[in-house]
Amino acid sequence: MVANPNTVSEETWREGTLNALGFSYHSISNSATTLSISPHSGSLNQTKLEVPIGCKMSQKSDIVALLTKKRKGEELTDSEIDDFVMMAANNTMHASQIGAMLMAIAIKGLSKQETASLTKSMVHSGHVFKWDFEVCDKHSTGGVGDKISIPLAPALAALGVVVPMLSGRGLNLTGGTLDKLESIPGFRVNLSVEELTNCINECGVFIASATDNICTGDKALYSIRDVTATVDCDGLIVGSILSKKAAAGVKHMVLDIKIGEASQHNTIEAASAFARKMKDNATLLGMNLVCVLTEMDYPIGQYIGNSLEIEESILTLRGKGVEDINELVEVLGGKLIFMSGKVKNEEEGRKKIREVLDNGKALDKFREMMLHQGVDPVVAKSLCYDDYRSILPVASKTTDILATTSGWLTRVDSVTLAKVVRDLGGGRRSPLDQLDLAAGVVLLVERGNFVQEGTPWLRVHHNVELTEQHKSDLTGALTLSKEKCLTPASRVLLTI
Repeated sequence: MVANPNTVSEETWREGTLNALGFSYHSISNSATTLSISPHSGSLNQTKLEVPIGCKMSQKSDIVALLTKKRKGEELTDSEIDDFVMMAANNTMHASQIGAMLMAIAIKGLSKQETASLTKSMVHSGHVFKWDFEVCDKHSTGGVGDKISIPLAPALAALGVVVPMLSGRGLNLTGGTLDKLESIPGFRVNLSVEELTNCINECGVFIASATDNICTGDKALYSIRDVTATVDCDGLIVGSILSKKAAAGVKHMVLDIKIGEASQHNTIEAASAFARKMKDNATLLGMNLVCVLTEMDYPIGQYIGNSLEIEESILTLRGKGVEDINELVEVLGGKLIFMSGKVKNEEEGRKKIREVLDNGKALDKFREMMLHQGVDPVVAKSLCYDDYRSILPVASKTTDILATTSGWLTRVDSVTLAKVVRDLGGGRRSPLDQLDLAAGVVLLVERGNFVQEGTPWLRVHHNVELTEQHKSDLTGALTLSKEKCLTPASRVLLTI
């Protein structure tokens, strides 16, 4: 466990801080360079810890003064940002004050130094994994039908690349990897630090949530960002993504930045600027980061919805994935294998990813990962090698949407599909919403296909009634052309 290297000046405040984080204070001397602490009785990890106490904060900052300073657009110091993150993590400031600071940041922005300081403070607000070997990870800014992490992580692990993937949940139109995995009966995403460590030592991979004592500061801020319209602030996004990756001990990382109408960034210019911010801050953390800009004007794959995307992931791991999913898994995976030094070039890395998808080794590793994350062996076997539909949640109703004209398929409105899936229970409007894991849609045709009037092009899986408005919206989401149009040869637009 590595705690925040900053400490407060008064021992009472220090002791309160540690108690809030779940530790018991033992001793400190004026000449000491470390602080001896241990988890409270009953904690999962009873190991005694030594925490460096480096530089000291003079006092707990006046939060109102910090709010005033940032509201005026002034730059916060490293210690002020550290105080803010510490107070948020320890629940020693009001949620309204956190929201006010986040809104000030969203409006006034963060400087390069402020972003770096925020990221480092969030990293050290909780446990930091230290590995004796280099580990890799992939992250995506999110898109409709984006399930790439699910086949990619076990494919990498099957090739000896260690992947401690701390992932997230869905909100609004963005599907969450953790929600999708929880479609699998028994799959546990909330693991202790000890359990996560065992997964890596025994299996070489996990896809899980950051525990309560990993990036505690980021958790505190993100819960407020969700409800204060401050999710889409680049500085906060940079800090949130990189803090979790750094806390996981990641050395090499590929970031998939989506571009298009169903993504955070609508232009290559905006996505490129974000990529440079990510790379600058990753370098400060000692992380090797490559950004891949990819198209998000069309759904990824053919399945959208939690359990449905597990189906498509299993098909991919069985070597039967559709072209665009295969491409992204191979491209992103090939880069990570090359970055980890296991192959001479990215093309060789791509071929190795393709091999483990075709020969079943990636599927075997996915089964192994499921077993380490709580899935019953019979369930894991059936899901991987038998009839996966008998294992996953299935909707009680299906409704086909028919084409009203004939023509060549040129466009599907991803945002409309995602909104309908959300309305049917497959997504969240707020963090507390309960999901219908079976709800979703399946595209029955591919981009570039000819669609005949009156034929089904989309199948809706639902447990609640599909309204006439939903049917109308979905019908209007399809764009057909009288002439055949060229489809993009690749989703990959640029690598930075």
